[in-house]
Amino acid sequence: MYSSSYYDTSASAAAGGIIGAVFAFLGVFILIAVALAVLQIIGTWKILTKAKQPGWGSLIPFYNQYLLCKITGVNPWWILIVVLSPILNIIPIIGSIASMAISIYFLILLNVSLARSFGKEDSFAVGLILLAPIFYFILGIKDDNYLGEKPMNDIVFKKVSGSINNSNQQTSNNFATGEDVKFCSKCGAKVDADTKFCPSCGTEMN
Repeated sequence: MYSSSYYDTSASAAAGGIIGAVFAFLGVFILIAVALAVLQIIGTWKILTKAKQPGWGSLIPFYNQYLLCKITGVNPWWILIVVLSPILNIIPIIGSIASMAISIYFLILLNVSLARSFGKEDSFAVGLILLAPIFYFILGIKDDNYLGEKPMNDIVFKKVSGSINNSNQQTSNNFATGEDVKFCSKCGAKVDADTKFCPSCGTEMN
């Protein structure tokens, strides 16, 4: 019969083997993660250098995102919005969905704009999103020239900017003409201040 010390030794050896396998797996995982991070840094460095921006900016979190926004024409306020979006998680379910949607939208917006700014098809942006380290490295080391800012249509900031511009235009027109006038919020038609309904589209005036 086997003694208890034999079983203890066997159990210890088995436990040691499992622990060793776990550490080996973690070591390989860390090496792969570091290699991918280095690839993305190199790729981003090269991309920024092509666009006449400081390559070392790729080493600084958030600043590298700002530089990418700068060379692609994406509104950099998106960085702050994404950073603050987890605050929405305090709202059950809807908040988490909204926060995730904001991050995904910015990811698509930035990478599609980046691909276009270097003359790539939008399909290349799929690689930039899903396999960022590899595709950033490819974009950086290949001979693709920077073509200038070619941002994807930002439906969010375009709407906000359009509203602000319309408001400023209305104010400027009032000052310029000296008339007591207002503009329809739906079609933008100029109407008298005392008009209840827009003569062009029929929208009720506030």
